[in-house]
Amino acid sequence: MGVLKVFLIMLLVEIVLSEKVFKSVPVTVKAYENDTVLLPCYTDNTEGDLRVRWYKSNALIADSRDPNLLLPPRTRMHANFSLQVEELVSADTADYTCEIIRPEPWGPIRQTHTIEVQYAPSVRTVPEDGFLEVKKGDYVDIGCEASGTPAPIVNWRKNGEAMALLEHRARIRFRAEHRLLAGAYECTANNGVGDPVTASITVIIQDAPVVSTERSFVHTALGLRAALAAKLEFAIPSARTAWYRDGKPVKTDDRVVIMVRDNVHQLIFRTVRKADLGNYTFRAENKLGMADVAFKLTGVPNVASFKVDPVLNKATSTSFTLIWEVDSYSTIIEYNLWLRPYYGRLSTPEPDAFTTEAPANLWSKIVVPGDSSDGPIHSATYTVRGLTPSTVYEAIVTSRNRFGWSKPSAVLHFATEPGAGRTLPATSEYTDITPILEETESQEPYNITQAHVFERLNEVSSAARGTPSCAAIFVLIVTFWFLIGRVKFSIDYNIN
Repeated sequence: MGVLKVFLIMLLVEIVLSEKVFKSVPVTVKAYENDTVLLPCYTDNTEGDLRVRWYKSNALIADSRDPNLLLPPRTRMHANFSLQVEELVSADTADYTCEIIRPEPWGPIRQTHTIEVQYAPSVRTVPEDGFLEVKKGDYVDIGCEASGTPAPIVNWRKNGEAMALLEHRARIRFRAEHRLLAGAYECTANNGVGDPVTASITVIIQDAPVVSTERSFVHTALGLRAALAAKLEFAIPSARTAWYRDGKPVKTDDRVVIMVRDNVHQLIFRTVRKADLGNYTFRAENKLGMADVAFKLTGVPNVASFKVDPVLNKATSTSFTLIWEVDSYSTIIEYNLWLRPYYGRLSTPEPDAFTTEAPANLWSKIVVPGDSSDGPIHSATYTVRGLTPSTVYEAIVTSRNRFGWSKPSAVLHFATEPGAGRTLPATSEYTDITPILEETESQEPYNITQAHVFERLNEVSSAARGTPSCAAIFVLIVTFWFLIGRVKFSIDYNIN
């Protein structure tokens, strides 16, 4: 029992002395490069038999009883046992422990401090040369290994646009499923110390060539200069290119030449001859695939274009003035103007409402004479009469010169003014309509009838809801007399 009391008293004394000997509090010092830091190791018992040692990451660097121990560069211990580190560098980031060794029977007391040297980030790209080339379908693995204190945050951009990633990451890995995934990938590392640092990685994806053209239908005339132009949009690896006519390579000479500039490949005819007119193909090919674009060098007119002008497009309840222009180096012989009522989505849910099914919605053709001008710009004006009031129509036009017919124009939607007489149902899309051009597929009109048959739909619909025709009445009378005759014959037969 007496031994236990003595032990408890000694333990209490050690706790009290410990509080008196070492009062410093552990700290984490955040400093910048070239700063100076003083780490405390205070004790009230400076006259006692104390020995102080300093450790850096568990390695002894200073001892108050060993003057022969060499301190690290830029480091010294003061008389009050505090440790001073000057001109900090990133390597000084570590835990520093002050150990106070006391005489027996007391054990040592330790206090640990941390120095965190903050410095601007740096980046190393993966791959190191900042260039990666893969085939379509392979995986792209790129990264930016950033260093700095505190740890940097990495953000990514592609071709100058921020990438919407779910989290900050130092590496990106994805499958090269499309050539558009190629580009310049930039990573930016920022930790709030100094300026953010950016590195770039160029990703190239090999794929089959891609070609395009602004004009595949090239209008010309004999004796003029003409050019077919195709743009090689993409070709990695490099592509072999060639021009063909009807499947055979084009023969070049002083009159027919091939020119390439800024990935634009041109087949130039300095003087067009009749034999030059026809179909051509530009083809690009590499080991991953092939692409081509077709051209037609022709003398037929270009596609006509309707002109929309509220002043010139004079509209009445039964007429509308159409204006169009067409490019042709040859005289326009005639135009075909196609019209039909347009109903769109009917606003009425009635079961007997009008529909756009044949024969109610047929195209009507009007032949408009051409002009004697040699062009190249030809204008035409035509007033369509006999239209139905408050009705929406659609129109297209084709042009013919000595080389043939052009392709159909874009569809023009227009409407007549309100007026007396029967009117067609209004459509929900076209209320107070103004002329509107709408692109159409390149195909000839269908269901052709004669001109000025716009009242046909009204007549068909009225007949459907009107009284029975004479033919129907006649059939009913004949059927009635036939039944009476059969009944009379049956009665006579039974009597006999």
